[in-house]
Amino acid sequence: MREIIEESGVPLYQQVRNVLKGQILSGALKPGDKIPPESVLCEKYGVSRITVRQAIKSLVEEGFLYRKQGKGTFVTSPKLGRRLPKLYSFSEDMVELGLRPSSKILERLILEADQRTMDVLQLPPSNRMVNKLVRVRMANGEPILIERTLIPLYLCPDLLEEDLEKGSLYAVLREKYGLLLDHAYETYEVGKVKKEEAFGLECRPGMPAFVIERFTYLRNGTPIEWTKSVARGDRLRFTVKLVADQAQIRRTIEF
Repeated sequence: MREIIEESGVPLYQQVRNVLKGQILSGALKPGDKIPPESVLCEKYGVSRITVRQAIKSLVEEGFLYRKQGKGTFVTSPKLGRRLPKLYSFSEDMVELGLRPSSKILERLILEADQRTMDVLQLPPSNRMVNKLVRVRMANGEPILIERTLIPLYLCPDLLEEDLEKGSLYAVLREKYGLLLDHAYETYEVGKVKKEEAFGLECRPGMPAFVIERFTYLRNGTPIEWTKSVARGDRLRFTVKLVADQAQIRRTIEF
């Protein structure tokens, strides 16, 4: 065990953090492992509970640990990379990465579109109704993002009767309705997790987040989907590789 030295000039919480971080990097603490309770760490390193809490908080903010309310603090899993240029389905992407995708439906209903939605989805005046679907998207049981999706009702009647907790929405659009998705435009902004979103994402309010907006079109140019998502900033990372005349964009999901 690495000693905690009070006279070293390095704050005690940083020393405890460095010890725990070293155990994670060396593999002594593995992804998914629950770290010892605060009381055990206090006794082990001869420091106060405040010191231990500061150390754990620092490692959570760095992305090495994550908390589950009522269950404890756990080591995050390795980062998983994926390509972004294609029009991706979250469910199909997770399967491709060897992960188990699932969703928790927070809301599903049919409603009348407001003018903004009418314009975005180019709805005819006689077909103002849309399917609204709000889901928490998860990989291996861990919440990654919340999606709020609007899809024209006239193109997809009975859509909300489908099992969209386990199945892929894009697969349903293809297989049930014969809709051929062609392209989409996405925008990314930095934001924060709102209080009403934090519960579903199992994180603290105010945590940095990616705010993602997607507009998806069929091959004939008809809008089929308008989705707004909030993704946990500690679970998602974007990197860009620039090469001659093209760019490869990669997204990384962190556990």
